Amino acid sequence: MPIQNTLVAEDRSSFSIDPSPYFRGLIKVKKFAEILMSQQLWCFGKDIKNPGNNLLIRYGLEKFRPPKRLDGSTNYIATINGEVRLILWGFGIYFGCGNNSGVYLGRFDFYPKLIGEVPLNPPFWSSSALPDLVPPSNEEEWEHSFGLISEFCEWATRYEDWVNQVMGNSYRVSCLEDWDQQTVFSDDMAGAWNRLANYFGQHLVSNKFSI
Repeated sequence: MPIQNTLVAEDRSSFSIDPSPYFRGLIKVKKFAEILMSQQLWCFGKDIKNPGNNLLIRYGLEKFRPPKRLDGSTNYIATINGEVRLILWGFGIYFGCGNNSGVYLGRFDFYPKLIGEVPLNPPFWSSSALPDLVPPSNEEEWEHSFGLISEFCEWATRYEDWVNQVMGNSYRVSCLEDWDQQTVFSDDMAGAWNRLANYFGQHLVSNKFSI
């Protein structure tokens, strides 16, 4: 069943040095973001299975399968200058800005968990194998988290625009034919990610990193 693809507008003046306004801002869009994230990961699965044309690999990500003796999620990883910037799993995503500083978002829990202070050494076959995940606890960490979330949403916007360009508008419709969850309209997935990027980007940190 399609959902209304709108976001609650938030006045920037409502954010202060108290971290709690960031939390309130997140909660306003958390449910919508979780629906969109779960649907996006479903669509990534369809893109991977696209006959003879794995779209994630075509877009530049590298595929890492679990060893045959292990059950786990395949990793799709994007790196720049040897630094891991993006990891996609069936259970969530990691988005980083280098220097072992990044944020993890779960498929069903759009709440940022920070990963840092330790070298990131993927692939990881399950969420339990990830380094310690720490929620933001102060203004600086919330700002950093919002910035990385906005950057990931911008990446997802560009990816969906690219998919529509190379595969045609009907492709995403077909991807969602057997999707039985709440749905963001197939022709609005790029727009939905862009609205989330703008929402979280109200408080982007000064240094932006794009992939």
